[in-house]
Amino acid sequence: MNLFTLISDLDELLEIEAVSDYCPNGLQVEGRHEIRKIVTGVSASQALFRNAIELDADLILVHHGILWNGTEPPRIAGSFRERIKLLLDHGVSLAAYHLPLDRHMALGNAAQLARRLGLEQLEPFGEHRGVSIGVCGVLPEPVPAAELAEAVAAACHREPQLFEGGPRAVSSVGIVTGAAQREYHQAVAAGLDAYITGEASEWVQEQAAEDGVHYIAAGHYATERFGVVALGRWLEEERDLDVEFLDLVNPV
Repeated sequence: MNLFTLISDLDELLEIEAVSDYCPNGLQVEGRHEIRKIVTGVSASQALFRNAIELDADLILVHHGILWNGTEPPRIAGSFRERIKLLLDHGVSLAAYHLPLDRHMALGNAAQLARRLGLEQLEPFGEHRGVSIGVCGVLPEPVPAAELAEAVAAACHREPQLFEGGPRAVSSVGIVTGAAQREYHQAVAAGLDAYITGEASEWVQEQAAEDGVHYIAAGHYATERFGVVALGRWLEEERDLDVEFLDLVNPV
């Protein structure tokens, strides 16, 4: 498939124009234009690029790319240079989708995690920069917070931090993946029983106890595997492309 046709399809699917993001979404580095093999991963890195090159990837598709508004290195030097050089030397393209892949109601990180937890009646949740970047929903039957944390552990393949503070039985849950500590306050305002994200800050323990909302932190990386995996499946099914996910686990 042609690179630019594929990127156009993904840009439209993920509605990148609807989001004011911290990075350019879509194509970040242009390589060869004929796409047969795609490797997906959560975050761009030399390790990911080298593994993808060994797999003869034409395109690497990630959630966290190498370009960030106002924070990219002022010079193409050091490790930043090596990342770009790896791609250009081997003709491999790089595309990244950040907030658009967090918020998508079918393929997004939050929606995918919510479905694995059995949440129903999913709705957009977690306003950020004028758009919702997560989801909220209800469980078919109320469960103890510890049981919900066990389900999160099974879905994310790691033991989450549970800061208890909410009701004994959890019915309603909000999810914003990654580093979304601040969106916790929206879960409080919405009257939800529990909030799930990737990271916790120092204030979370006491705030959860005082606000009456359970806070579950399951890891930034672990909560953001879901979107690129789901997007890879979409590319296999809808565009008949060869897609492989590389899980370079990060403990954060």
